[in-house]
Amino acid sequence: MDLALEFSAQLAYQRKLTRLLGRTQALRFRAAMIAARLGLSSSETIALHPPNLMHPVALRLDSTDAEVYGQVITEEEYAPILDAGARTIVDCGANIGLTSAWFLSRLPEAQVIAIEPFPANAELCRRNLAPYGARARVIEAAVWNRCTSLVLDYSGGSEWGVRVRPARPGEAGEIAAIDIPHLGLPWIDILKIDIEGSEEDLFAEAEQTWLPTVCNIAIELHGPGREQVFFDALSRYRYVLSRSGELTICRGLTALP
Repeated sequence: MDLALEFSAQLAYQRKLTRLLGRTQALRFRAAMIAARLGLSSSETIALHPPNLMHPVALRLDSTDAEVYGQVITEEEYAPILDAGARTIVDCGANIGLTSAWFLSRLPEAQVIAIEPFPANAELCRRNLAPYGARARVIEAAVWNRCTSLVLDYSGGSEWGVRVRPARPGEAGEIAAIDIPHLGLPWIDILKIDIEGSEEDLFAEAEQTWLPTVCNIAIELHGPGREQVFFDALSRYRYVLSRSGELTICRGLTALP
């Protein structure tokens, strides 16, 4: 590659890291990445401690973790759904636990159930949430409309793009799937959903018996068809609708008479 083009590409990447992580954290991240590539360090992760988290979090150097960090920690995409009185939060599609850590830091009285099907993500999620002790519970499973066994689909091409699907004939399931009722929660103050398209299966049932137990929802909807399925499911409820980045936020769900 032409040196000028290479320099331009590297500068653009550093600017992107700065936007996602902040100047100081971006420099630390890039230095750790270079050290790993030169064989000067065997670590594949870096621990960052932003001021809006109670504890440091680990990010993988060669991954999309920095992009998730930028959305959740730097831009605080979930701020509009914060509820000072929230005590029970369910994080569906927890990835490496950044959103759960942010909720736990912002709401010190709350407890979080973090659900993540991808084993490598779930492992780092447990590590990132361990400092919060009993306030955080990690379930290595997919969220689905019933308890079953599913197959991981890596066609999304990145750590935050892993999908799940039902096993085909003759295909063995790889991971457990859990539905909302089997969490055994009488009430959910905040339900966060980012499950890479599986929201269509979650909300496509004729009736979600668990929806009356949910107060607030923050969901990333992947396409118009899934958006339609979601809003059809909420058609029997009153709520306040807003957007934040890629999120659709529904606050104060109340069943219509």
